[in-house]
Amino acid sequence: MVKRSKLLQALDAHKGRDYEAEKQKKMIKTAEKKKAGKKAAAAPEDKVSEEKGEQEEAESSEAEEEEEEEEEEEADEDEEMEDEEAEEDIPLSDLEEDEREDVVPHQRLTINNTAAIKSSLKRISFISAQTPFSEHNSLVSQEPIDIEDPNDDLNRELAFYKVCQAAATTARGLLKKEGIPFTRPGDYFAEMVKDDEHMGKIKKKLYEEAAGKKAAAEARRQRDLKKFGKQVQNAKLQQRHKEKREMLEKINTLKKKRKADSSAPTDDANDMFDVAIDEVAQSEKRGNGEGGTRSSKRQKKDAKFGFGGKKRHAKSGDATSSGDLSKFSAKKMKGGAKRPGKSKRHAAKGRN
Repeated sequence: MVKRSKLLQALDAHKGRDYEAEKQKKMIKTAEKKKAGKKAAAAPEDKVSEEKGEQEEAESSEAEEEEEEEEEEEADEDEEMEDEEAEEDIPLSDLEEDEREDVVPHQRLTINNTAAIKSSLKRISFISAQTPFSEHNSLVSQEPIDIEDPNDDLNRELAFYKVCQAAATTARGLLKKEGIPFTRPGDYFAEMVKDDEHMGKIKKKLYEEAAGKKAAAEARRQRDLKKFGKQVQNAKLQQRHKEKREMLEKINTLKKKRKADSSAPTDDANDMFDVAIDEVAQSEKRGNGEGGTRSSKRQKKDAKFGFGGKKRHAKSGDATSSGDLSKFSAKKMKGGAKRPGKSKRHAAKGRN
């Protein structure tokens, strides 16, 4: 038995077609045919009656097969109709402008029975004029909502906020009128959603973040100061080198002038001064060599890590090393106590 779709069943019901009644009519017709055949042959022989019975059974089976074939054909026709309807029902938005000219518009029938909807709503609704507000806590806004541009999020949300604010004020008055408490008393102890341990962790994390930001800002400030200090130091060094270079140039020019003017009287003191200046300049050019003086900080670093100078003959004595008495200490050079005699050592051993 082929199952029929709900749409075809609804169409058949609308047309008033009943398949069960049609089937019963066919069965009645076949039964009447059987009775007529029996009356025509009132006194047949047993063989004839058996043949007729077989013929009747064959006819009934053929009738049932014909009914099944008819039902199958109807089901196939209905399926073809459904396929045609599915193929034909195409929304206009999917068609192009050239194809819309040849299309016959089809509008589906929609039912909007407002009276039945309102009666059903009234039947299931329990809110009436006598129902207290505290039972339902629902309000319908009486303020008109006028928004010029619905796509403007700010004005739209502001209008919603005004509606909610007016509804909250009205609800507050209604609850006060009914004597329903809606505020929490001052001595009411309400547990927090998150426990104290969790809030302590959050507080600690916030403190750590604040401390990290403060430390980062301080480190950044120190770096900036260090950069500025280096710039100032470099500027000062450059200024000193410049002054020094200018001073040496002036001295050299002065010496050249004196040498050029050989007829001028010589002064031994001035000549010695020039020689001293030359020696100082040469020693500064050499840098911190053997004759240069080093700072205390440089000497400590050299004593701890080495000074990176020559490695060979480091322990060989020369005039400079033998004359260097900076590390000599008379206190450290004293010898220890002398060894006691044999008798004293033997006596001390006997005591032990």
